[in-house]
Amino acid sequence: ASASSLERIAALSEKSPLISGRSLQALESNDESINAMGSPPLLLWIGPALFCALMYALYNIFIKKGSASIHPVLGGVILQFIAAILGCLLLSILVVKDGWEEMNYDSSGVFWAIWAGVAVGAAEILSFVVSGMGVQSMQSIPIIIGGSVLFGTVLGFTILHEVLTYRGWFGVSLIAVGIGLVGTDPGGAGGIHG
Repeated sequence: ASASSLERIAALSEKSPLISGRSLQALESNDESINAMGSPPLLLWIGPALFCALMYALYNIFIKKGSASIHPVLGGVILQFIAAILGCLLLSILVVKDGWEEMNYDSSGVFWAIWAGVAVGAAEILSFVVSGMGVQSMQSIPIIIGGSVLFGTVLGFTILHEVLTYRGWFGVSLIAVGIGLVGTDPGGAGGIHG
């Protein structure tokens, strides 16, 4: 890989305390792993991304399990409170380990973090509402998560001016078709049961 590409990857990994310190030697021999947009190599981020996807799946399953016996707003507040406690614990560990001066942020980062909190708070409450309606998790989770992929792709294109190739847009189209198939599946008799 070119020196500037490796420097970019090193800078990206240094910004993330969960992946910083990893060796870039494996990347040096794989120049094709850096795409035209300058994104980090797949091997650098696929593990944390898949673990994140698993956590989102568990999050939705847990919401489904509790939604019939808790008010959606109370469920959302409890969920956010626990998430805040875990976030504060992780932040404390990082500050003790690296010092507060290593916590890089500016007013723009804080502004967008606040709006992300508003969006996720609304999403959590709406997840409780949908699950509380008795919708099967096998239908609601793919629609909610898959729908966020669709909206995220379109918003990334229109607002952030990010770029996908035709292959990427074809994949987004397949996701849309899959969401349609899952959302209109009546379930019940004749289906595959777990």
